[in-house]
Amino acid sequence: MRRIEPTHQRMTNSTNTEIRLLTGVIDRTRQYTLQYMEHLQDVDPHHEFVCEGKRLNTLFWLTAHLTATENGLLLLATGGPFERFSWAKHYGPGSTGLPKDQCPPYKEVRATMDAVHDRAMTHLPTLEDIVLERPNNTGFLRFGPLMRDVLIQAIRHENYHTGQIGWLCKLYGRKTV
Repeated sequence: MRRIEPTHQRMTNSTNTEIRLLTGVIDRTRQYTLQYMEHLQDVDPHHEFVCEGKRLNTLFWLTAHLTATENGLLLLATGGPFERFSWAKHYGPGSTGLPKDQCPPYKEVRATMDAVHDRAMTHLPTLEDIVLERPNNTGFLRFGPLMRDVLIQAIRHENYHTGQIGWLCKLYGRKTV
């Protein structure tokens, strides 16, 4: 398994220490997600497990969903280099995804996931802490009223889905610790 190095910079006494701290937590959270995903490199990303009659999210859905939401929460919401993907609208909150035969190749979605994260890790540290005091512009006010709440939600959201990827590892019989 390859070592995933953090991309964030060491905090300084600049005026954007909180944004750098949050960026570091976002990056470390992604590292944890990638560690679990490393265990699933050779599986069918569209394989769907059913547990007690309930369909679980597939690796494909989770990868596409994390990509689309990071793009929206960390780039679009903060005025960063947001990019539209033809498939993203099918993997937003509450979505069920596309039928397997209409999905882009998994490798493309996975590469997009990395590219979006790299853009976010480059963009976020350029922001001043005052941005965190701006109103939440996502339309999801349950996150909280401020942009700070949006970044914190991005961290919570990824951790939630990383747990689902951890369950997939267990269902595939992959040791994670």
